[in-house]
Amino acid sequence: MSAPVIEGFTFVEHLGSGGFADVFLYEQQWPRQRVAIKVVRPDVPLNEREKGLFTAEANAMARLADHPYIVSVMTAGVTRDGARPYLVMRYCPPPDLGLRVRSNPMAVVDAVSTGIKLASAIETAHRSGILHRDIKPSNVLVTTYHEPALTDFGIAGHISEVASESDVRISYPWSPPELLDGRSNGSVASDVYSLGATIWHLLVGRSPFSIPAGDNSTRALSARILHAAPPATQRSDVPPALDRLLQQCLAKFPGHRPQSALELARSLQQIEESARWPRTAVAVEGDRPDSSIQATAAPTPEEDRTVMKAVTVISASAPRHVAPAPADPDAAQAPQAASPQPRRSAVVWAVVGVVAAAVLVGALVLTQTERDPDPAPPPTTSATPSDLIADTLTRPPTLSGTRNGDTVVFRWRSQDPSEPGDQWIWQRAGSEAFERTVKTSATIVSSEKVCLEVRQVRGSDASPTANECVR
Repeated sequence: MSAPVIEGFTFVEHLGSGGFADVFLYEQQWPRQRVAIKVVRPDVPLNEREKGLFTAEANAMARLADHPYIVSVMTAGVTRDGARPYLVMRYCPPPDLGLRVRSNPMAVVDAVSTGIKLASAIETAHRSGILHRDIKPSNVLVTTYHEPALTDFGIAGHISEVASESDVRISYPWSPPELLDGRSNGSVASDVYSLGATIWHLLVGRSPFSIPAGDNSTRALSARILHAAPPATQRSDVPPALDRLLQQCLAKFPGHRPQSALELARSLQQIEESARWPRTAVAVEGDRPDSSIQATAAPTPEEDRTVMKAVTVISASAPRHVAPAPADPDAAQAPQAASPQPRRSAVVWAVVGVVAAAVLVGALVLTQTERDPDPAPPPTTSATPSDLIADTLTRPPTLSGTRNGDTVVFRWRSQDPSEPGDQWIWQRAGSEAFERTVKTSATIVSSEKVCLEVRQVRGSDASPTANECVR
């Protein structure tokens, strides 16, 4: 495949193609480094929508470029031949994370850690007002240091603007029900769903609702996403709490999912802690600036200034010849025939070196004492809430409904011992609205068939959903 000529870059190879762009590997001439350049394909008509999508992607990635788990964009421009827009990005060697785990799913500890890192990136995007809307394994690259890096913000949208869009591009296996049936153009909850589906894929090697050797057409996948219960991973080494958390992420209704990417990250950290795995840090910028940093620029301390210093050459410090070690080990023990003068000189210089080192260490200690009169504060403990995913609500509530004319009354109760503070979330099937209550009944007026879903909630834990229909 021929690549466009881009001034300052030398083409190396074609890396892949996406929905409306090709990605090439180039060698940047100065400073010399390898970069990935994404170029709009020649067969894609450059209408205002496509230009807007590309511009939005460049701006979104530039705003998030310093995040450790987001592919950074360096610059953008248009090609000389054909005026095709392009993005210059950090190069991450193929294959993407989706291909890496397709035949060799991740160890559970690695999948959880990767999920925390990606949740950190998504939470950072959300705090910047950006919805990704296309989170999937193939949009997670791997850096040369084996870290995940989220990419392809091509259909990202601003949180305050997505509701007014007339059409939205989606990737079926990873999209939540509300995007498939048109109830939503994207939200924080839809990104959480897609991240949960991605973590599920890392553990199993396929999307949650695909069936090995089965019908995985767009129509079949959509039907299962809309109507089938969220599946478990069926891996014996996956903790039950992780299976339940991923099923919560894949819940049909947004209100049943973790309410933010940060909440999902904290829940994954709790799973790490329960399993005594290494703790993965959440990389989300704080809401407040560091109080130790002065708002105004302070003068550079005198000891930090860079100055020119004349070079003084001391003849005695010139390199000296070092004789090779004797091959015979006994020869190393033999008395040397060298004159005593060099030996005395070496001893003198060694003493001088020790004294100089002691003076230098003393000066550093005194300087540090003057600059830091107060000891450093002890490290703070993690702010992770406890008991985010308790292993308590493992069974759905019992649910029954009765009709009297146009009035349908649903009643439910827990199959587990109740505790103070327990709540219930109930929702009519097909409706996006839901209600959180401490009551154990709901009355609905309708002459048509009524279906209800009920889930018990205790803190951040939630039970499986109970379903009941009354004609």
